[in-house]
Amino acid sequence: MKRAFTLVELLVVIAIIAILAAMLIPVVNKAEGAAKRTTCINNLAQINHALLMYADEHADTVRGLTNGDQIYFTYKNSMGPYLSRSGADTNDAVFACPADDFNCSDPKIQALLPFNPINGTSFYHQPATDYSSYFFNGSADAGDDPRAARPFSQVRHPSQMVLVAEDSGGLGLSAHNRKQPYPFNNAVNVMSFVDGHVSYIRIYWDGTNGFDGNPAMYNPAPGYDYEWFAN
Repeated sequence: MKRAFTLVELLVVIAIIAILAAMLIPVVNKAEGAAKRTTCINNLAQINHALLMYADEHADTVRGLTNGDQIYFTYKNSMGPYLSRSGADTNDAVFACPADDFNCSDPKIQALLPFNPINGTSFYHQPATDYSSYFFNGSADAGDDPRAARPFSQVRHPSQMVLVAEDSGGLGLSAHNRKQPYPFNNAVNVMSFVDGHVSYIRIYWDGTNGFDGNPAMYNPAPGYDYEWFAN
């Protein structure tokens, strides 16, 4: 006669399975997060390279690429030919970070942004960001921001000057390490630079809330590996 499992044995097996699952879930989540971060790094590498190619053919700058202050996002509209595409439309995956799933309907996130309305999930799905998880570090008006008028060859610290960054990096958020749901110091983000390299680095936030307190509004404290503004 076949011997059946006792209740105690079944409970032991269930406990072992639960322990193994508890051990595997963080590993799976970590691997999934690393895959999303790798995709984000590859996206920014392509965008950064395309912008530098564009600049090579347009007086070594991206100033006046499109129109108005929204050049922070509308830069992408001229990137199509440099990304081996016919155009950069709203569904272009290279402008979407797979980790970008922020709740843009949250009033606290909306308060970080200078434009409205934004609603729903992710910056990538917002018309206000021109359907992009990444923003260009520049302005359409040199009077507002000297970065846009400065030819790339004249940037003093090309390995530190941000060229394109995750939207979350300019806001003190992190799509890759959600320690807190809102801005916090040392939020890690993927950033690309004028010299062409891409890094996954921590972003300085001085603790000031609201749009004027966003990390992209000022250079970081000493000890950080980037700068938003030319010194």
